[in-house]
Amino acid sequence: MVPVTTNHPFIVANISEISELEYESLKEAVETNEEVEIEDEEDEPIPEVIIEEPDVFVDYVREAKLKAMSTACKNTIETGFDLMLRGETKHFSLTTQD
Repeated sequence: MVPVTTNHPFIVANISEISELEYESLKEAVETNEEVEIEDEEDEPIPEVIIEEPDVFVDYVREAKLKAMSTACKNTIETGFDLMLRGETKHFSLTTQD
């Protein structure tokens, strides 16, 4: 897999659950252009997740990718290629029997 690089900076956002009352208060503050004071809260530790079973999704993706690559290789070999030799175009291909 080819790594993807980008020149676009991104912002990290922390999302937290709020109550309906907090939502309404924030909504009202935004609508009336009031300044909202944010209290600093201690970050709760993230619980450690232990996965005991292998990740089925990764296995599925791996198998699907291998099957797609195998099919592409087979088709490329059977379709063959053209090669210019001494001014003439020659076609080379193989079959599953080769």
